[in-house]
Amino acid sequence: MENYLGISLILVLSFCLQCSYSAESALQFKLSSGEEISCVPIYEQPSLKSLDHASSSYLKLRSEDGLEGVPLDLQPSEASTYHWEPKYIPSQKSAEEPTQVIPDEMEVKLAEQLFKSEVGTCPEGMIPILRNQRPIRRTRGVIRQGADSRHGNFQHIFTVTSTDTSEADPANASPVHEYAENYFSPGGALYRGANGYFNVWKPTVELSGEFSLSQLWITAGSYDQNNLNTIEVGWQVYKDIYGDDQPHLFVYWTRDAYKSTGCYNLACPGFVQVSTSLVVGGSLSSFVSQTNGAQYEIQVLVFWDQGTNAWWLNINGQNIGYWPNSLFTTLTGGANNVDWGGEIVNSETGNRHTQTDMGSGQFAQTGFQKAAFIRSLQTVNQQNQLVDAPLIPADVLVTNANCYSAQTFQDTSAGSTWRTYLFFGGPGFSNACPK
Repeated sequence: MENYLGISLILVLSFCLQCSYSAESALQFKLSSGEEISCVPIYEQPSLKSLDHASSSYLKLRSEDGLEGVPLDLQPSEASTYHWEPKYIPSQKSAEEPTQVIPDEMEVKLAEQLFKSEVGTCPEGMIPILRNQRPIRRTRGVIRQGADSRHGNFQHIFTVTSTDTSEADPANASPVHEYAENYFSPGGALYRGANGYFNVWKPTVELSGEFSLSQLWITAGSYDQNNLNTIEVGWQVYKDIYGDDQPHLFVYWTRDAYKSTGCYNLACPGFVQVSTSLVVGGSLSSFVSQTNGAQYEIQVLVFWDQGTNAWWLNINGQNIGYWPNSLFTTLTGGANNVDWGGEIVNSETGNRHTQTDMGSGQFAQTGFQKAAFIRSLQTVNQQNQLVDAPLIPADVLVTNANCYSAQTFQDTSAGSTWRTYLFFGGPGFSNACPK
């Protein structure tokens, strides 16, 4: 049995629950974190193997040159490779690129995944897949009053539901989702994307069925008409999916207000991965921020690329993959709303609020190295330029201020890398937060 960069290399005999790959075409790596990663041919991922969810133009295949499942409008220029890039990447509106001018004590480093340091990349034409993820989908549930236009008539909630209904707990059938975030939704404008640097923490999640996350939402449509389309990217602690209490990079999408479409990561046809080195769903366990200590972050940029007719995801400056335009009904070529912030699930077990942390588990008011932050909040305008989100206090949404909080600030001085930024979080249950 060959040893590759210190990682056991064997043929894959079993795969993630929601996937089906050819054992002879995949490679398996077990990382020091315990994560099991499979390198599989790019065309064997769900979005390129099963395309019946999309339009006829997207379904069209070209098998004669070995590009089975690859959409014609996104095929690479050379048939010998399965890697391709967006044609138009957003640029800063200002001619001057931001530079690091914050004091040394506020230095923040980019978080990476163990796969990159312990393995590097999959072979050309293959992508890394996290094995043994449990398929989870989102559906509508209990309503908690909010103040975000994404939530439809200022109301929003959906429950997280396992596809395995045999383990459903009737007592916790409708948990409440709570938010602390900044949202941006001036009427009539269409956004071509959004950017942010997301501070990585390891919040405590109290119960099964609950999660804690920090993410970017890009949305169009509404709950009322069941045509809410979303693209969601960030990090989350969600043991029901990943089997551990570590922060994991995730993506999500829906086109019908979470009713029956959409999924996390690569669990269903939808997001198409092209990166050979980043694991969608992989952990960030070696790069967790510490109170009064080292701070880590991931950069998330999602943008509409007219040249490939798709929404692209860029993480830490690397193009990871795309959501085809044909996946959506209202989020086609532009978004009406952009949101950055935190979210938790509150099961209200024992008739009290959950003790699940949001962010670092500390309130926004505690500031840098204590509270979680998202910095450089930017949107992509119709000229494909990144512009700072305006500082509008009324655009801060906190659905349960006794338990969690959020504050926005702005530093637009020359060279600033923080620009518009958000602190958020909280500890959940306490004397001030009984329910």
